[in-house]
Amino acid sequence: MCFLRFLQQARATLGRYLPEKAAISSAIGSTAGESEREKENGKQREEQRKLHIVIGNESCDLDSAVSAITLAFIYSQRSKENDYVPILNIPRLDYPLKTEVGHMFNKCHIDERMLLFRDDLPQHLSSDINVILVDHHVSDLATNVVEILDHRPLENNPAMQLLPSHCVRHIEPELGSCATLITELYLARQQPRSSHVEQLLHATIVLDTINFSTAAKRFCARDLTMVQQLEQLQRVDKDVDDVDNERTQRRLLFDELVAARADISRLTLAEVLRKDMKQLQTEHQKVPMAGLPMLVREFIEKPDAEQAIRQFAGDANLIVILGMFVPPQSGGQVQRDVAIISPTGQTQLLERVRRALLDCQTPQLELKPHDVDTNFMGGCFLRQHNVRATRKHILPVVKRALLDWEATQHPHCDCDDVYFFKEKPKLGLS
Repeated sequence: MCFLRFLQQARATLGRYLPEKAAISSAIGSTAGESEREKENGKQREEQRKLHIVIGNESCDLDSAVSAITLAFIYSQRSKENDYVPILNIPRLDYPLKTEVGHMFNKCHIDERMLLFRDDLPQHLSSDINVILVDHHVSDLATNVVEILDHRPLENNPAMQLLPSHCVRHIEPELGSCATLITELYLARQQPRSSHVEQLLHATIVLDTINFSTAAKRFCARDLTMVQQLEQLQRVDKDVDDVDNERTQRRLLFDELVAARADISRLTLAEVLRKDMKQLQTEHQKVPMAGLPMLVREFIEKPDAEQAIRQFAGDANLIVILGMFVPPQSGGQVQRDVAIISPTGQTQLLERVRRALLDCQTPQLELKPHDVDTNFMGGCFLRQHNVRATRKHILPVVKRALLDWEATQHPHCDCDDVYFFKEKPKLGLS
């Protein structure tokens, strides 16, 4: 089966396992004139099959989205006794916010109607449905998880204790991209082959590794090897012999993807804040963390920025905004900044988080005031000079500060739920 046809049939495949769809199928089957033996044989075959949901992380960046749909296709062609359905881990409403995902999918003729999203799943999965996590390993679906493929440092999170003992874990923190893991699986056997899969995996690794920027240092030899092997396949497909322009082609592709990711021309400011959002939660706090494709200092200069931030914050006492800007044709020279804002005026909480970030040593974030100061919404705005430090380094620092704060405000709270990395995360860009 070709890759695009697989995606087109994914909804029907999922429908066979949803209770309401199953009821409809049963009613249709009873009027089809089947013999009792044919119905029984068909039922037995259906009962032997297992549905595997392949789902990426909740940020649904290019790595997460591509890894989910390509891995589901690979497994569906190699394990035809079961069904594999890819899920993008966002509501369908948020898909237009993922501009670089939409850009690459459109290039590969993947229409939104061919995709399945988190809200296409029932609220609770039955125990007989298997889940495969890609590009993350902490999930509220933990009890259903049978396999994990990730490149993030292993978290000591209580949800990890809910994973079944038979869950297979492929966690490779040294990799710059989860798509590298998927590519290794793809190339390990001769089938299946798809030019669309190869194009998607290639583009994802190039973007995730910042086009193998030596300044960013977000790749290892395996990332580069997989890109080179994908390029070899693409050369064969295109019957092109010379490889002298491969670096130029990678640079052009990287600039194209960065531009697509930064294209917010059709988004409202509130949607820009939601474009790459994670929510940090403790017993007493919910802290939204937004990642912007521009510097925060520039974002707050836009008209209606305060209204958008308040809408994004909801009833949260604190929000954290991380800005990242890659100037066009800069060779991956990244600029970063950080904003901490308390829409409810919780200045002591804000100061606790600010101090924790300034004191962070693993790694040092090298946070300094911007050249031009601002008192926008009473927030704290800092330029981040260590551009290799990313959200995966900042998030645990913020959570520890929240837990410390809550320990002083709620002396009897249970603060054992501490988010930390088992091993020191490698520096990179995300």
